[in-house]
Amino acid sequence: ALLEGDTVTLRCRAREDKSLSWVSFYHEEKKLEVLHNGTELSLSPLQPHHGGRYRCRGCVDTGLFWGQEELVTVPVPLTV
Repeated sequence: ALLEGDTVTLRCRAREDKSLSWVSFYHEEKKLEVLHNGTELSLSPLQPHHGGRYRCRGCVDTGLFWGQEELVTVPVPLTV
């Protein structure tokens, strides 16, 4: 389970490990950043606002593709 303060790394990979010329990451359908020299997005330290659905979009020699959606859940600690 993920906890607030953890580090989470999301990786975008093409099928058959094809080379990617660029990768975009999306959180809840909003573009976060475009990476031209990497395929990883690091969430650190993990905070409640990081929770939600993530996808990546990449470009390979055959065109653009969408990666599989991943759900990140950040439980909020309960104080009593």
